[in-house]
Amino acid sequence: MNKIILFLFALTPLFAFAKPVEVKLWHAFDGFIETVFEEAIEEFNDAHEGAYKVSAEKKGNYREVYEKGLAAFDSGNPPHILQIYEVATLSAMKKEGLFEPVGPLMGRFDGAFDPDVYIEAIRAFYSSPSGEMLSLPWNASTGILFYNKRAFKKAGLDPESPPKTWEEMERCFAALKEAGYDGFTTAWPYAYHLEHLSAWHDVPFATKENGFAGDGAQLCCNGPLHVHHLSRLAEWQKTGWFHYAGRFNEEPERLFSSGECAILLQGANRLPLIERNADFPIGVGYLPYWEQFVDAPANLNIGGASLWVMKDFSEEEYQAVVEFFNYLSSAEVQTLWHQKTGYLPITEAAYTHTKDAGFYENHPASEIAVLEVMQNAPTPHTKGIRLPNYVEIREIIAGGLEQAINGSVSAEEALESAIERSNQLLK
Repeated sequence: MNKIILFLFALTPLFAFAKPVEVKLWHAFDGFIETVFEEAIEEFNDAHEGAYKVSAEKKGNYREVYEKGLAAFDSGNPPHILQIYEVATLSAMKKEGLFEPVGPLMGRFDGAFDPDVYIEAIRAFYSSPSGEMLSLPWNASTGILFYNKRAFKKAGLDPESPPKTWEEMERCFAALKEAGYDGFTTAWPYAYHLEHLSAWHDVPFATKENGFAGDGAQLCCNGPLHVHHLSRLAEWQKTGWFHYAGRFNEEPERLFSSGECAILLQGANRLPLIERNADFPIGVGYLPYWEQFVDAPANLNIGGASLWVMKDFSEEEYQAVVEFFNYLSSAEVQTLWHQKTGYLPITEAAYTHTKDAGFYENHPASEIAVLEVMQNAPTPHTKGIRLPNYVEIREIIAGGLEQAINGSVSAEEALESAIERSNQLLK
């Protein structure tokens, strides 16, 4: 008996000081979004106290996180989970030996794993050509239209009726300018005015199904729709109906929230942040389409990022990652994430739960974004864009857009030049 007691006493320190399995995650979130993400992680850690612990660390912007993750793998000290933005998806796919495909990993530890619970348009973007899930969709977003209801009322426009087409937008611009406002501004010009434009009108952005059908795709986003739209942007810039405000978020959102521009094209997930800085009621609507090109829009591609799992960790650590991903995919967590941040839900269950709870009645921006993605089945032109070197290509495209908008070259010349330079990076 004494020997048994002594043996148990000897084991006590091993149990008392056993450490949970740690999982490191690198991301690019900041501000309010980072706070919500950290709250979700904290709840997971609390529920699995003593077993698993996820530690999240901001590593800069999207590009910096991606580059630092690759460098960390080369140096032998990578995180378990790396957030990678959608434009680097193909680059990550081609990094052989760096990432564990999520679908097989989840199936290895969870026999009940079902990839079909994820919304098709979102899952497809982060899957291989054979349909194998490569990463876990997390912060998926797409663009919507924000408008200043006070400005609309002052301009004699119906503050409860956002414009649905670009033809209607033009009529609004004239009235808004007369009332003392610039018509509209936009975040992410290459996304909203070429990528989303192409998907919304179901025309190709690049050959080979925008790169999804295999290597060798080439840009072709200089068709009649693209030339017409960019020409109109340049004309509206001259008349003051459009206010170009750079390639990112900050300045376009400032112009809108300050009341200078009455309409903003931006991701639905930015609404909580914009509302904090605006002193007027904000209306929301679908992205406009050109009725001279289509009778009705198709569906939008997504932006944002997904969570990739890096290689060379133990089975115990991968078990922890799978538990964490199951938690993130649960209807409860997805519903809270969607409702708090405005990002799209990644599962059908979270969307249904949110709708049944009546959330969208007072939060139409969130449902508009979901429906823009889900209202029609994805086509070869609307699944998204999967091209190599796309980070660099986007910068070339942005430069071409800016040349056309400031009037230094025609829309046709700008697009042809940008496509020719970009296609050199695709060979």
